[in-house]
Order: sequence, then structure tokens, then C-alpha cells
Amino acid sequence: MKNGISRKVKHGSFSVGLGAIVIAAVILLNALMTFLCTSNRLFIDMTTGHFREKDIPLYGGMYTLSDAAKNMMRKTFADVEANREGEDVKVDIIFCADPDLLCGNTYMRYIYYTALEMEKAFPEYIQVSTKDVWENPSSVNAYRTNSYSSIYQTNVIVASGTEFRVYNQRAFYTYSETTDTTPWAYNGEKTFLKGIIAVTKADSPIACLTTNHGEPFATEEGKAEYSAFVKVLQSAGYDVRFLNLEKDEIPENCRLIVTLDPQTDFLSNFNSTDPDAVSEIKKLDGFIAKAYSFMIFVDADTPKLTNLEEFLEEWGISFNRYEDSNGIVYDPDYALDGEGASFVGTYETEALGGSITEDMRKYGIAPKIVFSNVMGISYSNSYGMEYVLADETQGTGAFSFGYYSSNKITREIYDVFRSSETSLIYQKQNGVIATDTPDTAGNFKLMTLTRESRYIGEGQGYTSVNDASYVCAIGSTDFASNAVLSSNAYGNTDLLLEILRVIGREIEPVGIKFKPMYSALAGQQYVVEAKPMNKLAVHVTIPALICAVSGIVVLVRRKFRK
Repeated sequence: MKNGISRKVKHGSFSVGLGAIVIAAVILLNALMTFLCTSNRLFIDMTTGHFREKDIPLYGGMYTLSDAAKNMMRKTFADVEANREGEDVKVDIIFCADPDLLCGNTYMRYIYYTALEMEKAFPEYIQVSTKDVWENPSSVNAYRTNSYSSIYQTNVIVASGTEFRVYNQRAFYTYSETTDTTPWAYNGEKTFLKGIIAVTKADSPIACLTTNHGEPFATEEGKAEYSAFVKVLQSAGYDVRFLNLEKDEIPENCRLIVTLDPQTDFLSNFNSTDPDAVSEIKKLDGFIAKAYSFMIFVDADTPKLTNLEEFLEEWGISFNRYEDSNGIVYDPDYALDGEGASFVGTYETEALGGSITEDMRKYGIAPKIVFSNVMGISYSNSYGMEYVLADETQGTGAFSFGYYSSNKITREIYDVFRSSETSLIYQKQNGVIATDTPDTAGNFKLMTLTRESRYIGEGQGYTSVNDASYVCAIGSTDFASNAVLSSNAYGNTDLLLEILRVIGREIEPVGIKFKPMYSALAGQQYVVEAKPMNKLAVHVTIPALICAVSGIVVLVRRKFRK
């Protein structure tokens, strides 16, 4: 009896020990497989099979680096090292979620694998890492514009030294329209190259702040008052310069001109008989026509600027003025000052405006965007209204926008922020607010973005890309003040960064082609969608193969056992 119990104890101990060893082995095997997966060392790119056979040599895999991208990256690093007299060049590509989450999301997986391919091709220059900003927000503090700006799980950070760029998921894809939720092409190589060129200072775009119309940047006190705004521009990747538009030439590498709180009008030679007369309007028009951008900040105290406002009318922007007075928007239901002259704006959730704030809105509670002393904005009379119905298949709601088309020019103006339905406008003249209310319609436009579409082909036989110009109008100058941008209560900094990412024009890598996610037959629309999973992990077959072989051996031995 005693021996029987002893044997059971021994067998039981052996079973427990064997079970513990098996569990430990499984855990170690999983850890090893995870390492192999995330280090991207045992993958075969299967994406090519989703295109026509003749497309395979042209497109390769969705995330496999093209020779053109490798050559341009190699040249970029060589040029930077030469300029730095042999100093090492290091680029960090940081993802803001765990690898499991990145691999589980179709669109983030493409981006992540592309980065890993770049690290494999250039290990001496590029390092890819992941941080979980959901569990540890402080892990990316070094890449925030200020301590209150937000970085989301779908953001990708490209950094080198003190320079960095923060991209959202949409930046790596091409969409037919801003209302689309599904991209039709992947341009990860180009976006990463733009970031690398920018952070290594191989080339930097310039943002010019005008100074000769009474703007605050004409004085040291004014520059100090809006220093946080300058920092936002720098964090968005711009080399900030100050520009006297009347006397100075616009720098060749300028991609954005900003006019904040102008007090005098822009010069125009429209009615001048002097052929040498300076026209700031003509300069500005020629600049934007290069597919660059202009941003204008006004408020309820901005004087009538005839030339500038006539120019902005062509871009769909009309400031709310009533007879000889300005209109000031009040929104008591969302007031911050007890009256409503300073209030929280309402997000536009659809179309171009909605795409800008998508990341800000989809994680928890959207940050408050504050507007003060607002002059409302309307669409120009020369623009027609377009109405788009809700589309359940695309997951979009109904929206409207302004539309203009003439002489091969197509422009669209969209809301980005507006006041609530219960807001109203009072008249304001010389700082005095009248008691009458000329407009109580509500939903006044606080921020708009106009886009002039300019489609160009990339020679791939699929479609064109929109090389657009943008004009952004904001009806509040306080919106960009230090007091607002440096406050932990508001998200104005985040919003500015998102807008600058949309309208920003960093140096474009030439010759890097996008990769369509659809196959096309001649004369037909894009009808075949690429499969979500585009890589085959070789190592996943190893455990199954071992089990299969072991099972066959055991079965054979049992069958022929004497």
C-alpha cells in the first residue's frame, strides 16, 4: 500500500514537473516567435500577388522598399554626413502603440513594416521602437509641442536629435476624397522620406510671418506675445522668417505665409497706371498658385481691408460685417467668460474639417478649442452650396460645403469649427458692442479651410494626386495667443498642428511612387481591394510542422509496435 502511494506521488510529481516544463517552453517559444515577428526577420512579402502580373515588377510589395527609395535615402544620409563633417546621423522612428496593436491594424501594419524594412536596410542610421502612449503618456513628452499637446496611438514620430515630426495615420495614405474612410493608395515610403529629410535638416520649408500691416510680429513685444505660436510653427517643421511683403521677395523655399491681426490693407496695383507699382496681392496670389498655403487670423476689431478681403472672396472667405460695423459672435451656452464673447467652439465632424480633427476626437473626450472676440466667417456669394447626404456604407454623415469652378480652377471651402446653434452676432464698432442683433442664425463659421484642387499624374496609370493650394481663415487672433496655446485647459495647439500637417508642404521626394491598394482593369474602376494581410510569417509553420511530424512518428511506431 505504501509503495503504491509512493509510486503515485512520484508519478504525480513527474507530471506536475513535466507540465511546468511544457508551459515554460511554450512561453519561451511564444516570446521567441514574437521577437522574430516584431524584428521582421522571417517574413515573405505576399502583397505582390494582389496586383496584375505585369504590375509586380513595378510595384513590388506594399511595404517592401523600392530601389528608388533606397537610393534617395542613401543619398540623403550621405549629404547630411558631408554637411556635418562626418558626424553620425541617427534617425528614430517611434510608434505610439505596442507591436501587437500595430500588427492587428491593417493600415498601421503597413506603416510599421515599412519602418522595419528601412531599419533593416539602413541599421547604421535608422532605429525603430515602440512606446505605449496609452499606458505611459510621458514616454513621448520629448516630442510634444508643449506639455499639454497630445500624441495618439496612431501617430508616428520621426526624430533626429532635437528635430522631430509627428505624423498621423492618414499622412501615409492617399484618399480620393477627404470624406473617404478607406484609402486607395499607400505612400509610406514618400512620407517617411519627407520626415527623414526634414529632421536631418537636409532641407527645411520656410514659414513667413508678415510684418508690414501692423501685425504684432513687427515689434519685439508682439513677437514675445505670440512666441508660443512661433514655436508651434517650428514644431510643425518650419524654419520661421519675418517678411515685409511690400519690400522683400518671398524666399524660394517658403511654403506657408501667415498674416496675424493685420491693421492696414495689402497693396494692390489693380487700378494703378504705374507698371512698376508693388502689388502684395499679386505676390500672394502667385505664391499660393504654386500649391502653397496662406493662413489669416482676424477678429471683431479688424478694420476693413478692402484689397485683402476682395482677394479672400475669391477663396470663398467673407468676413461678417454689417453696414459700417463688424460682427462679434456670442455663444452663451458654451461661454468661458460668463457672457459668451469667449467660448468653446464646436467641432465639424465631416469632410475636410472632420478629417483634420479625427485623431483629436476619437480618443476619449475631444479637447476644448477656445475662440475669443470672434468675427464670424461666411462663404462668398460667388460660391455655390453643395450638399452631401449621409452614407452609411462609408460611415459618413451629411454635410455641406462651398464650391467654385471657372476657367479650369476648382475651389472648395469647408468648415473646421463653428459656434453652436444658439449663438448670435452683435454689432461692434470702435470697440463698442451695439445692443441690436443683426444675425441670430447660429452655427457661425469660426474657422474655414479652402482648397484649390490641382490634379497631377504620377505616371502609374491609376489616377492623379491632388497637389492642392490651401487658404485657412480663423476669426480670432486670441486663438494663437500665448495665454491660450500654453494653457492645459485647451487644445488649440493640437488643432494648429493638425491643420499645419494638412496644409504643410515639406520638401517632396521626387520619383517615389505611391502603391495602389486596388487592382484596375482597363476601362474599369478600381474594383479589387488588396487583402488586409500582406505578409506570410515563415516561422508560424515551424511549430505545426514539428507537431505533424511527431504525430506521424508516434502513429507509425504504435501501429508496428510488437
